[in-house]
Amino acid sequence: MAIFARSHAEKPVWLDEVRQFCSRAGINIMGWGPDLLTVEAKSRERAQQIASQLATLGFKVVENEDSAYAGMLDLSRNPDAVQARIASFDISKRRWDEQIVPLLWALGALLLIPGISRSNSRYPWVTPSLGALSLFLFFWDGTRIWGWRLELLPEGLRVRRRFRWTTVAWDQIASVTTSPASGRNQESVIVKLSSHSSERLGSFNFPFARNLRDRLRYELARRRGDRH
Repeated sequence: MAIFARSHAEKPVWLDEVRQFCSRAGINIMGWGPDLLTVEAKSRERAQQIASQLATLGFKVVENEDSAYAGMLDLSRNPDAVQARIASFDISKRRWDEQIVPLLWALGALLLIPGISRSNSRYPWVTPSLGALSLFLFFWDGTRIWGWRLELLPEGLRVRRRFRWTTVAWDQIASVTTSPASGRNQESVIVKLSSHSSERLGSFNFPFARNLRDRLRYELARRRGDRH
């Protein structure tokens, strides 16, 4: 669950009271959002103590494995609003900052390849090599990024990877997790199946990867609840 960005316009009415309370109690606030408070809690015992203290102000623990791993604790006075934000997150396509990557490779190819014939470099092979590499990366990242889409259908999760669609039935999905990817600040989102196999949905910048993971977990839990 990504921590919601701070915004002066969204400053919650409870924030000043909580800051004063945490200052007196020695609780370090790490971040906040309209319905979310994140504090430092370096151990399970400390997290339980803080949860008990902030419960007097109406806060409930919001389970978040990323925060727990980082030694933090998420709390909210309105956990339903936090879940609603997860449910409304758009996971149908990649973020805009990823979608412009192929355009940058295309620009590099356009700038380098036309200069092949008039290159006066001591190493004339450098320019065409860089141009060819940029062109290759344009097609590679273009199909990877622009060819990715995701749809949540009643019967299952429908994902398009490199312009090819695959559908995974909800009752085949055991869990959704993330793992480190080869790219910098990237994570892979993996759907683990009840057959003990898995489907790798792709690698993304980690804020999108974790929001995608959390949204799919929410959808999976909701559909399991509907069945019961």
